[in-house]
Amino acid sequence: MIDSHCHLDLACFDDELDQVIQRGLDAGVQQFIIPGIEPDHWSKSQRIAVRFPQCYYTLGYHPFFYPRHLNPEIIKSMITMLAAAIDKASVQRGFVGVGEIGIDRTLATDLSLQIELFDAQLRLAKAHRYPVIIHHRKSHDQIIGRLKATQFDQGGIIHAYSGNAEIAQQYIDLGFCLGVGGTITYPRGQKTLSALQQVGIEHCVLETDSPDMPMYGRQGQRNEPAYLSDVLSVLDHAFPELTGNQIACITSHNVQRIWRIERAS
Repeated sequence: MIDSHCHLDLACFDDELDQVIQRGLDAGVQQFIIPGIEPDHWSKSQRIAVRFPQCYYTLGYHPFFYPRHLNPEIIKSMITMLAAAIDKASVQRGFVGVGEIGIDRTLATDLSLQIELFDAQLRLAKAHRYPVIIHHRKSHDQIIGRLKATQFDQGGIIHAYSGNAEIAQQYIDLGFCLGVGGTITYPRGQKTLSALQQVGIEHCVLETDSPDMPMYGRQGQRNEPAYLSDVLSVLDHAFPELTGNQIACITSHNVQRIWRIERAS
């Protein structure tokens, strides 16, 4: 298995990162992708990737971490900083793409500014030929629209996919895989699970979103990559024509194909 989305750079993991990664390895998670959220964390992700050969990372601005007084001039300086970070990381071990970028209608940040920064990060990723990780919340229409408008053609992952099969297929047609995590372990996740069954497991990747998005039955606990098997277990029942090992192989291959990384030895 590969955890395609785990925030191992967050402070809650600092004191036991070795143990967290080892528990993941012991549970069958062979590789870990750390999404970028903002500049202070970029360098931390880089250090983790140097220290742990199983870890890879992306660079980007997560909507949750936008400056409080975002404006067009600040966006320009942010993109300049990200471009410089990508240039530097592109010759280093472990860097694989751009993200976690996105559009989130539940945030107070002005939607037009979110779109401007999202577009700018898409253009940067396209220019450097890197895939992206996309965060969404009540924004599938905007995200699909901007992917088409910018003619983004490098693909990537739609993190924590939730939506129907029609929306899922639109992302797939644009070259994306769907991130599948703890949501489907809850009874309320049946709608999303049904959509995944319709489009097929061959378009999915596994993720935990550690330390957030706890699995059903683990509410109140810090999430971590070792619990990825909870997601696999649900998919094993949802796709009876496949074994759990086959699902793990298919989804892992997708991650390795998207981020152009080699199989774990």
